[in-house]
Amino acid sequence: MNLKDTFGKNLKYYRYQKGYSQEKFAEKTKSDSRYISDLENGKYSASFEKIEMFAKVLEIPAHKLFEENINHHSLPPRFDSYRVTKTKYHL
Repeated sequence: MNLKDTFGKNLKYYRYQKGYSQEKFAEKTKSDSRYISDLENGKYSASFEKIEMFAKVLEIPAHKLFEENINHHSLPPRFDSYRVTKTKYHL
C-alpha cells in the first residue's frame, strides 16, 4: 500500500471512530466533502496544514494518519452517514 492509500484509509478509520460523516468532518475542517472522499480513496494528497487540521479535529497525533493500521478491516465498506451521526459504533 502506498502512502496516499495509507493516509486515506487512516483518515476514514479515525473519522469513523469519531462518528463523523464525510459531510460533518468536511464542515469541521473547512473542506469539501468530495475532497474528503477523494483523500480517503487515495486520489489526492493533503497539505501539511490540512493534515494538522484533520489530526486536531480527530484528536490524534498527525503521525497516526501515516501509520500502517490493521484495524481497517473493521470498517464497513460503506456506511450510512445518518446512522453514524445517530448511533455510536463500537469496534
